[in-house]
Amino acid sequence: MKQIGAIVLLVIVLAQTFSKSWIVLSFAINQRKIAATLCENRAKVNSSCHGKCYLRKQLATQDQQANSPLNGGKEKFETFLFNEVAEAVSFAPLADPAAVFPHYQAPILQQDAAAIFHPPRA
Repeated sequence: MKQIGAIVLLVIVLAQTFSKSWIVLSFAINQRKIAATLCENRAKVNSSCHGKCYLRKQLATQDQQANSPLNGGKEKFETFLFNEVAEAVSFAPLADPAAVFPHYQAPILQQDAAAIFHPPRA
């Protein structure tokens, strides 16, 4: 289930990232059809447009959608990060710190380790 969710999120991110690439790829695949039906200059006999005007419009529309704020900027979103607390909160220790952490006796362990360790001779 987690893999399916991860794949869906990956596809969404990649679709948004490569949206211009998808538009250009779609244009390259359907260029003849676009030049014959959707091009503004299709009535001109010696036109060198070949549907590039349509591609330019699609890329401009994509840029406009990407740069426009959510909901056309009509709504304002406010987020409250902090909220007033009506009562004072007091913290009390759960247990005596001396009982939880007994004294550590490191010198005895260090003496045993020093008796065993012998550095290499050069």
